[in-house]
Amino acid sequence: MERKHIVIIGTNFAGYTAAIELKELVGDNHRITVIANTHKFLFFPSLIWYPFGLREEKDITFDVRPIYDNHGIDFIEDEVLNFDLAKNTVNLKHHDAVTYDYILIGTGPKVDYDYIPGLREHSNSIVGLGVAHKTREAWQRFLKDPGPIVIGSAQGAACFGAAYEFLFNTRYQVAKNHLKDVAPITYITSEPFAAHFGIGGFGNAQKMCEWMFNHYHINYKLNSVIKEVKADGVLLENGEFYPSKFTMIMPRFIGVDAVRNTPGLANANGFIEVDDTYQHPTYKNVFAAGVAVHVKPPTATEVPCGVPKTGWPTEQMAKTAVKNIVADIKGLPLKAEKFDDMAAYCIMDTGNMGMMIVGDHMLSPREHEFIIPGPEAHWAKVAFEKYFLWSRRHAKV
Repeated sequence: MERKHIVIIGTNFAGYTAAIELKELVGDNHRITVIANTHKFLFFPSLIWYPFGLREEKDITFDVRPIYDNHGIDFIEDEVLNFDLAKNTVNLKHHDAVTYDYILIGTGPKVDYDYIPGLREHSNSIVGLGVAHKTREAWQRFLKDPGPIVIGSAQGAACFGAAYEFLFNTRYQVAKNHLKDVAPITYITSEPFAAHFGIGGFGNAQKMCEWMFNHYHINYKLNSVIKEVKADGVLLENGEFYPSKFTMIMPRFIGVDAVRNTPGLANANGFIEVDDTYQHPTYKNVFAAGVAVHVKPPTATEVPCGVPKTGWPTEQMAKTAVKNIVADIKGLPLKAEKFDDMAAYCIMDTGNMGMMIVGDHMLSPREHEFIIPGPEAHWAKVAFEKYFLWSRRHAKV
């Protein structure tokens, strides 16, 4: 069999998973190259804790280079400019173009801080280590001069779970610092109801979330469109203004520049449309996984809500894409795994409590869906973080 060169773009949940899985399946029979703009794997779920000083960079990152080297996987740290899909090449900023036989794009998203006036300047963020560090500094300033808090998910956002986790962790920190009387919290969301999550809801999560809002005296505003984020608060399109001394708004994601700079690769928002095998419909040697992939919302909402794709579903997409690349090399039929039909697993942390979420499908209808609340969920998330990072740092093929 002719030796193929398989290039993977990205080295976080999608890219790293794909590289290790692919190496396990093909061994030394084919060449694997990973290209990414960083050599660090970042465990994004832990960024909900980072601003409060509960995690440091060393706790939630690791260097992928020695692992790739040990497994015989080539690694190039560089910025991808675009793809030449006709010539099967990846154009890089600082290196020569790389030619591939197959490519798997697992870049994750670009965070769009510029579609709402003031979002970049006046909102804090947890979508990345650098911005989370700035949020930590903002939190320290807040503790010295507390006041109202606004946390939310803007129109078009998809990462609702992280927004809820950060909301309830903030509430927990406010209570620990004895600031409940001076720091009322408002949650602003594009969702049509609490705990919609961009997937149409899950079990009795709506009732549980509404109970928590009422129990912790958190004001919440649904179907919200943010017009502007100001230095002293958040202005909605309907004219309502919510004062804030500490603001964190989850923004929408769009496709990364390299994808959007490549004609015919993605849709208008820069997300790659693939079939249920994660293969591009036009360019058959192009596969994609994770947040880079377009997933259609299950139902229309009054205000646009994206579908969450991070973490578990990203890894499952990557594994399916890898198996289908190998099948295509061998001339075997590709196997589909619809996003809707993936199992749903999530642990949401709320400070010293949380909830474990398990379902037989990502999207409705589901035959089985369970939410298990309690302090054990918090410790389960902590334990999973430790296990995940240890297992990835010590990945074996």
